[in-house]
Amino acid sequence: MPKAYLTIDDSPSARTDDLVDGLVARGVPALLFCRGDLLEANPDPMIRAVQKGMVLGNHGYTHKRAGDLGFDAVCDSIAKTEGLIDHCYAMAARPRPGKYFRFPYIDRGDGDLLERRFGDIVASGNVPENEAVRRLQDWLSEHGFAQPFENVTHPLYQAPGVREAKDCLFTYSTGDWMLNARYKGTQPMQSLNDLTDAMKRDPYLMTEPGAQVILIHDHDEITAAALGMVDYLLNRDFVFEGY
Repeated sequence: MPKAYLTIDDSPSARTDDLVDGLVARGVPALLFCRGDLLEANPDPMIRAVQKGMVLGNHGYTHKRAGDLGFDAVCDSIAKTEGLIDHCYAMAARPRPGKYFRFPYIDRGDGDLLERRFGDIVASGNVPENEAVRRLQDWLSEHGFAQPFENVTHPLYQAPGVREAKDCLFTYSTGDWMLNARYKGTQPMQSLNDLTDAMKRDPYLMTEPGAQVILIHDHDEITAAALGMVDYLLNRDFVFEGY
């Protein structure tokens, strides 16, 4: 049976409880990457998520590009969010299983938005690394961050810069954010059917023997679509791995 890790960006939202409850009802674990500013303003849904078996990761304090912030500001943003995540685990009375971080836009410190060039990077097998990227990778390593994913055979993960990275990447980004009202009519994805058709067409998602790392978003307007994609994969016998 195909396997996948479900990862969710931009938590919490006004509908995080609905999203988490839907996943719990389906027996699907998830790693929710939290924006620190949203978490500070609304920690309760994330405390409940931990109590229901979900895992929290770090998405920086604000959804700003690391290349624009610079090294010191990125580190401060991660560290500030770490304190908020630790607080959630303490309030939930649950041990924290690990420290996980995902860069917004997959800008790993040099201004290169890898999320927008994913296809080209997979095709070339070349994951850019430079001093700015390496410096942040070293900082993440020194502060105990790691990826929790195992048995990922997707071509992207054959590159040492990804396989051995301390930040969490992905093998498939659903593009579900395009269904938010402010993007309707300006992006290729306009419905759940568009999202699932794209899944069907992906050259690796349905055929790669190793585990997939799937990215969806915790946005108020797309909760039904997010759960619809999970249902689509469950109906194709995907097993979602725990953390």
